[in-house]
Amino acid sequence: MTEIMVNRAPRVRCYECGSEKIFSVCHHCQRPMCEQHSPLVFRQGGARVPVPSGEIDEARPVSQEFAGLRLGGLREAVYHCTDHDHLVRGFPLRWIAGGAGSFALGFLLLFASVGTGLVLMVIGAAVGGGALALHRYLASRSSRPPLPLVPQVNAIDMRERLVGYVRLEHGDYTSTVDSLAGELKVNLSANDGYPLLRAYRKKFAVPQSEAVPFSAGYLLVRGDAGFAFRAGQVPVLPGGTGVALGGDSADAHELFPDDPELSQREANLVIGYEVQDDRRPRAIPLWIVPSLVPSSDRRSLEIDLHWNDLGPEDHPLGLEMFDLVALEVPASWGSVESSAPGRVEVGLSAGRRTIRWKQLRPDARGARSLTLKLRFERPITEVPASADGTRTRLTLAGTVEATFDGLLSGVNGVGVFLPGGGAGQQPRTTTRTKVAVGFDIELRSIRYQDERVVPDKHEADDTAHGRDRAEEFRGIVPDHHIVAELTDAISADGYYVKRVVEHQPYRDPGRPLVLKRVWDIAGRLYVGLFPMDFNISLRGESVTGAADSGVTAAHVTVKGVYARGTLVDRNSSVADEPATIEADRQGDELLRRIEDTWTGLHERIIEVLSAHAGQAGQGRSLISQRVVDGEVIDPETHRPPDALPAKPFVMPAPRVPGRNGSADRLAELRREREDADEAVIAGRISTEIYARKVTRIEAELDELGETS
Repeated sequence: MTEIMVNRAPRVRCYECGSEKIFSVCHHCQRPMCEQHSPLVFRQGGARVPVPSGEIDEARPVSQEFAGLRLGGLREAVYHCTDHDHLVRGFPLRWIAGGAGSFALGFLLLFASVGTGLVLMVIGAAVGGGALALHRYLASRSSRPPLPLVPQVNAIDMRERLVGYVRLEHGDYTSTVDSLAGELKVNLSANDGYPLLRAYRKKFAVPQSEAVPFSAGYLLVRGDAGFAFRAGQVPVLPGGTGVALGGDSADAHELFPDDPELSQREANLVIGYEVQDDRRPRAIPLWIVPSLVPSSDRRSLEIDLHWNDLGPEDHPLGLEMFDLVALEVPASWGSVESSAPGRVEVGLSAGRRTIRWKQLRPDARGARSLTLKLRFERPITEVPASADGTRTRLTLAGTVEATFDGLLSGVNGVGVFLPGGGAGQQPRTTTRTKVAVGFDIELRSIRYQDERVVPDKHEADDTAHGRDRAEEFRGIVPDHHIVAELTDAISADGYYVKRVVEHQPYRDPGRPLVLKRVWDIAGRLYVGLFPMDFNISLRGESVTGAADSGVTAAHVTVKGVYARGTLVDRNSSVADEPATIEADRQGDELLRRIEDTWTGLHERIIEVLSAHAGQAGQGRSLISQRVVDGEVIDPETHRPPDALPAKPFVMPAPRVPGRNGSADRLAELRREREDADEAVIAGRISTEIYARKVTRIEAELDELGETS
């Protein structure tokens, strides 16, 4: 059997039953006690009770240890464990008064009966003197308690600080934890220190030359106490789970003013501690990921701050804010032209430009990242590392300071107890963990990514290969059948279709008989981890009353991101390293794949739409500034064949009913007949379309009284 030792943090528990609900502490040994095992320290209505009820003014502390010190009513109650359970009686006033009365009565009876008077005087002196002597004897035998001071605990703040370092170099990300420690800060104030000290000296006959130790109560932590107080500080309570507030001399403490007229004094107590090793993170849960913004001329830098919750999984510490993000960049990058978020401080220090953000909160609760953006005056390049005496500083360096809610030690609060052991006022305890991380980032391994859009009017290859032209198909208008067939075809090729949008059909205001239809198909193709987005636009129109007058133009656009190379100087020796050469080769390959994606989509569109155009008896052509609408385009050369006439075929205007002027109409019909004859001879229209056009023209000529 394998045994595993687990180091568990202690908790404050009742010394009798182990309950975590602490009601009081023994003011002698500071043992914690639950309510069930706390003594009955109040007397009310002739009975001893643990807590006064009803008329609180009727309750009185059972023990008189703090009587006469003007602590104020119930604050004089004291708690004892079983080992220190004792009862301090008050001054024996009744016995002394009875003895004095007996002595006075005996003195008066001396004149009547000498014997009786003497007996009463002896009895009175014995009772009164004996009570006083016994009180003084018991007081001398018991230890004098420290001066009890009941201050106002204004605030308790527990903060732990995790310091670490992260580094990104040669593609490896490393992080180390340098230290983890905490502080307990307590703010106290008191306004009755001076009169209390004077009453204490009087009660216990303490001379002015003698120092008076005092107790201002006790603090006990709640939850896991996964820490250890540093030695040589305020006395630590047994078990290391709390501290005793107080001092060796009230005369020298700031809560006891030298000036009796000063009513209130304030004190701040700071207690340091170390967190247990098993509660220290093995690595910093913070990642700093820089990247260059694509198509920014290598001048825009994005820094993503990613983080995880601190602490154990059952009690994670959530991030509240980034208190500070400070960057150091080479001054050769130039001034900062823009930043996001915009509240930024920019300066120069030791030849480097410093950029600082303060009080940055996550965009949403539960977020795990925050993006910072910077644009510089000049391109971003890698610079040689430099030493600052402690660590080698790389191109991008700086500090990140963040605040997490809660403590790594496991403490979730602090309980306040009075000098007598009872529970005092419980102020809100603030628990925070501060994380300070220094970092150094090498930009040499960052690949600058650029966008390639096909077609691009600025790219000579796109113009030379006709990628900037739209494909035109006559005789068809895009509908849901054609769009469905096209999406099925490109999906079968491995393209992911994200959305298909049909725009509302509309009529051309300048041509009321022309109906326009538009479809957009958007999707994505992944090449490894690199996405390539595409968009296919189908735009068609038809003329009402004109058969086979449909025209569809198809245009495809592809956009992808590819790496253009590293940030090293191309003239340096690093540019000749195998890794750099291989990275450039991969970037060129990805650029070629973007262009091949456009070619594949383009060919698939031609295949699908050409089939429909062929069924309609029509061909296709390309629309561009150099191509005349209606020309037949050679699919191999993308240019009109030399043997074909350059005269375009123009779609005849539909007949408008009620039009006057038969002579003009006859002339128009004759021109349409001649154009149709030339078009069918040149092969620009099919014989079927030619026959239908001629039949329509001849029928209208017959109506106008002219035969062909």
